[in-house]
Amino acid sequence: MNSKIWSILVHLSMNMWSKKYPTVADNFDEGVWDYIVEESEKTGINMIVLDLGDAVQYASHPEISLPDAWTRKRVHAEIKRCREKGITLIPKINFATPHDIWLGEYARMISTNTYYRVCDDLIKEVYDMFEKPEYIHIGFDEEDGKHVAGAQLAIYRQGELFWHDLRYLMDSVIETGAKPWIWSCPLFNHPDDFRKHIDPDEVVLSPWYYNAFEPEHWTLVESRAEYVAYYNEGDYAKMGIKFVEEDPFLVKFREVALPLMKEGYNYVPCASVFNRCDWNTHDLLEYFKDNAPDNQVIGFMTAPWFSTTEKNRKYFEESFKFLKEAKEKFYT
Repeated sequence: MNSKIWSILVHLSMNMWSKKYPTVADNFDEGVWDYIVEESEKTGINMIVLDLGDAVQYASHPEISLPDAWTRKRVHAEIKRCREKGITLIPKINFATPHDIWLGEYARMISTNTYYRVCDDLIKEVYDMFEKPEYIHIGFDEEDGKHVAGAQLAIYRQGELFWHDLRYLMDSVIETGAKPWIWSCPLFNHPDDFRKHIDPDEVVLSPWYYNAFEPEHWTLVESRAEYVAYYNEGDYAKMGIKFVEEDPFLVKFREVALPLMKEGYNYVPCASVFNRCDWNTHDLLEYFKDNAPDNQVIGFMTAPWFSTTEKNRKYFEESFKFLKEAKEKFYT
């Protein structure tokens, strides 16, 4: 049991959706980072997945990096610091088109020779920078028209081009000696194509689900103002959803997450406090503990999805609390 991954996603940059932050310091507080490292050790977390974006100095493409981006020396120091606490620091660089604004002008060159070269350069450099990590997380979630609809330049890949690019990026990771880690969207949305293009031993998948599983823990839409607004717009308005967990996305997750494990893919399921569901982490761990092959659930992740700043410390505190409680209940 102790060999499982127990991880937390931390954002060094938040410029995946827009170039909102001109410096790392605008969305990353050193004191909160110190707290996360210390609390990870206390909680029994053995891996921090660090979402890099434009917040490290890329020697191969310095034009991408923010002016106060972490140097290679700083990265090595943090790796050493974490390692001494039993924590592995894993890099994440999201190449999904709805989340790649951090790439700067290269985000507008999708699927060109320049794009492929830059992505390969960054993957190789990150592998070296992070001292040959076991995994490199390359994101690849939510690549569809819905999630780029609000962008000034709406670009996304589909069909064979999507699989070509995912294959290319995965191969770039594999060539380093690391294993690609991605979100589960490509498998859950296109299982037949995924099986055709990607073998189970080539990838680690993180299925993400941020609400409750047990009906007695479901969230009434009317209890949350933001949900009332959300579920009274567009197609949702016609569905008459009473509970958040009746959202078609969440229903689909519960329908496909376990059956698709029969294909042999390894999961690191991901919980979050982002949707303000206090039962999410508990129910997620219980769901996979009770129903999934233990050897294919190689760990769990919690992803607050808030910037690493003092105003958001409470979300990290909740993430640690919920993961610790669920871990002790189901995996001790």
